[in-house]
Amino acid sequence: MEKVRIGLVGLGLMGAPHARILKKVEECELVAASDVDEKQAKVAEELGVKFYRNYEEMIAKESVQGVILAVPNHLHAPIGIVCAGKGLHLFVEKPIAQSVSEADRLIVAARENKVRILVGHQRRFSSLVEKAREIVTGGELGRLVGVNITWALLKPAPYFEGPLSWRKEKGGGPILINLIHEIDNLRYICGEIEEVYAVVSNKIRNFPVEDTASITLRFKNGALGTIFLSDCTPSLTSWEGTTGENPLLYSDFGNCYNFFGTEASLLFPQMKRRYYADPAKTGWNYPVTEQGYKILREDPYIKEFSHFCRVVQGRETPRISGEDGKKTLEVTLAIQRSGETGQPIRL
Repeated sequence: MEKVRIGLVGLGLMGAPHARILKKVEECELVAASDVDEKQAKVAEELGVKFYRNYEEMIAKESVQGVILAVPNHLHAPIGIVCAGKGLHLFVEKPIAQSVSEADRLIVAARENKVRILVGHQRRFSSLVEKAREIVTGGELGRLVGVNITWALLKPAPYFEGPLSWRKEKGGGPILINLIHEIDNLRYICGEIEEVYAVVSNKIRNFPVEDTASITLRFKNGALGTIFLSDCTPSLTSWEGTTGENPLLYSDFGNCYNFFGTEASLLFPQMKRRYYADPAKTGWNYPVTEQGYKILREDPYIKEFSHFCRVVQGRETPRISGEDGKKTLEVTLAIQRSGETGQPIRL
C-alpha cells in the first residue's frame, strides 16, 4: 500500500519532535513542512523535507493527503478550516481549539468537506492507558467507586521566560496545558464526567494564572474523582514523573493514578491490582493480594501517527474524533470556570 503523504504545519516545540517521529512511521511520508520562522528551515533540511514559510503555499504546491497542525492553540481552528476546505484530513494537536465555539466551527468545516479529524491526545495510544481501560471497563475492579490523580512537579524558571512568557497569563497554566491530558484519560478509562468543582491558587508564583488546583469530579456512572494539580513543587508524582513516556523529563517508578472499585483497586502506572483472594474473607481485617500485569511498552506517538495514516486512508475511524476532543475541552474549560467562580459546574 502506498504511503500517506503528510504535510506538517509548525516546526516549533511540538512540530519538530513530531517531524522526527513521522520519519519513523512506515505508513507515512512527510513531504513538506511549514513555519513562519525561517530559522525552522534547518529542521526541515535535516529531515530532508521541503520547507515553506506559508502553509497555504505548501498545501497548494504539494499533493498531501493529510495535514498535522502543531501550531499555537488559537490557530488550530482557522488553519484547520482552510485545510478542510481543500479536502485534507486533519491531525490537530490538543486541545482541538481554544474555545468550544471554535471547535464547533472546525468540526462543521470538516463535516461539510468530508474530512476526518484526529485530535492529538497521544496518551490514548499508551499501552498503559489501553490496559487500564481494559481492566476498568472489563469489570476486573468490580463497579467503579472512584479515582484519585496527583499531578505535581516543578516547572523550572526558563519554562516561563522570553517568548514563553504567555504561560504566566490566563490559559497558560497547568489546567489548560497539562490537566487536559488527565481529563482525556479519565473520560477514556472511566466514562463521561457530568459535574466538576475546582479550587485554584496562584499564591506561590503570584502569576495571573493558577499554579495549583484541587478538583472534584462526578462521573455519569456514579463514580467520584479527585485531582491535585500543581506545577510549583519538587515532586515526581505525575504522569511525566512516573510513566517515563517523556524522555526529556526526569522520571522514577511510582504511581500517579489510583482506581478504586468494589472488588479491587489498581495502582497506575505500576499496574498492580489489589484484591481479596478469598471471597469469604474480605474487609480490613484480612490481607490484600497483589496481582501485576506484564505490558509491552510501545511509543504512543508512533502508534498515534500510524493510526492517523489509516484514518486518512479510511481504514480506521479516529480514536479521538473532533467531537470527542471537544468533550475533553468542555470539561477542562468547565474546571477553569469553576476555579474562577468558586461554583460547581454541571456539564
